[in-house]
Amino acid sequence: MKKHTLAIIFILFFVLGKTNAQNWLLTRYEVHFGLGTTNVFGDIGGASSVDNLYGLKDIKIKDTGPSFYLGVRYKTKEKQAIKFNLIYGNAKSSDVGSKNESRNFSYTTNIIEPSIQYEYYFLSESRKYGTAKLYNRRGMINNYATLSLYAFGGIGGLYIMPKFSGTNISAADKPNNSSSFTAVIPFGLGAKIAYNKFWSFGFEMGRRFTFSDYIDGLNTTYSKANDTYYFSSIHVIYKLECDRYGNLKLFKRRRPRF
Repeated sequence: MKKHTLAIIFILFFVLGKTNAQNWLLTRYEVHFGLGTTNVFGDIGGASSVDNLYGLKDIKIKDTGPSFYLGVRYKTKEKQAIKFNLIYGNAKSSDVGSKNESRNFSYTTNIIEPSIQYEYYFLSESRKYGTAKLYNRRGMINNYATLSLYAFGGIGGLYIMPKFSGTNISAADKPNNSSSFTAVIPFGLGAKIAYNKFWSFGFEMGRRFTFSDYIDGLNTTYSKANDTYYFSSIHVIYKLECDRYGNLKLFKRRRPRF
């Protein structure tokens, strides 16, 4: 009798433990909608000194523009995911208050970034329960942690629509208001806070390295690097329901109940 009891307990631990480990498959697809900010670090504007703390002094509220964000996330593993993004941003700046104030250049720019990102969760979204903690009096306990944290990196493209303004142009300055396309490398950090099983809120901030010096519509021989920019955003996240194999239930027919 004792052998049978031990065997049943072992099977229960194995089955419940496996089910708990695969619960991330039930909501492996997510849709994101977000609003945020855009900050461009180019050849116009900037800090009043060379020591600008890696661009932090370049961030000015009056030059911070909006951003609009759409994304789809696909979890490849419990702590890993791939996300497809489409982000629109707008930014502006001028030489007023900068080390180049006498030059008196200014610009506005619109940018569109499609990208793909890899995410790694160092604080996982799934809780780990012992079998005794999977259920309470009301049934199964919510298997999603309140907070999760991740880092991301990826590759994408950038469509640039600049509008440069300035009259005191020297031979070293090469303004160009033509639209262009370039590659971009995004990386940064993100956080998610669960509201319930399907809805979450997120925050993400990331820097973008580009292969263009014309985000602000100006290239100058004094420039030592290409333009870069930051996106930060607050997201509303909806998880799409899947079966235990990770397949979307959205397109599956429901059997009629009698």
